[in-house]
Amino acid sequence: MSVLTKQSDLPLASEVPYVTADEAEQLMLVEIERFLALMENLEPEDWEKPTACSAWNVRDILAHQAGGYAGGASLREMIRQGSQKPGPGELPEDAVNAFQLRERSDRTPEELIAELRKVGPTAARKWAHGYRLFKFFSIPHPDEGRLSFRHLMWVIHSRDTWMHRLDICRAVGREFFQTPDHDGRIAALVMRDTARVLEKKTANPPLRIELSGTAGGTWLTAPGEPAAEVRMDALAFNIFASGRYSFQEARSLMEISGETAAAEEALKKLLVLY
Repeated sequence: MSVLTKQSDLPLASEVPYVTADEAEQLMLVEIERFLALMENLEPEDWEKPTACSAWNVRDILAHQAGGYAGGASLREMIRQGSQKPGPGELPEDAVNAFQLRERSDRTPEELIAELRKVGPTAARKWAHGYRLFKFFSIPHPDEGRLSFRHLMWVIHSRDTWMHRLDICRAVGREFFQTPDHDGRIAALVMRDTARVLEKKTANPPLRIELSGTAGGTWLTAPGEPAAEVRMDALAFNIFASGRYSFQEARSLMEISGETAAAEEALKKLLVLY
């Protein structure tokens, strides 16, 4: 008898409920506060420590977050940042991120914290409830195919802050503060995108993905009986899905039972936007 869980026992990742405007704002506000709480308790020697974002140290990530939320605080600033042209081989967001860091190259961590505290709540409110015309549009994206402005504003911004908070905790050796309602919801929305990415790549078999830890849960990636079970820590899965772990690094942290080769081939194609 198969050890794999039956389809009827599992929620489909693709059916994870999407956010509302109110929830999107709340996810951003909570994440901003948790990010700021971490920043305000770092030691002077922490700011120059390298992170999993190989081009950025801890201070650079703070500058990116301050610049990112400044870009949501007004339409003029959003357009100014968005008008940056990517160079050869760059993603559109790479040019925007580089611009944000250049403009903040001479600011102290204290100044960057103050900027984020000022612009963060305004950006969260406007991304959630404002810029309504923009939410009808999408742009070409090398990884996503098409990137919806609504998805960017409602899901990716809180996810980005969440993941960078984890980057900094790993860099400075701090515990990553989590609660099931907030962090579990962000992880569930990642699983929603995971199912979509795997479906787009090729005809992959259904997988049962069980993520452990505070932000964990269990999902089926596609309808049908799962061909394999994948078990992994929820934070490690997100590090992998964001591209911070190679598949080889992630494979050593996951357990797979069932059709192992099929699961490995599917997961090698996984890259979710953060």
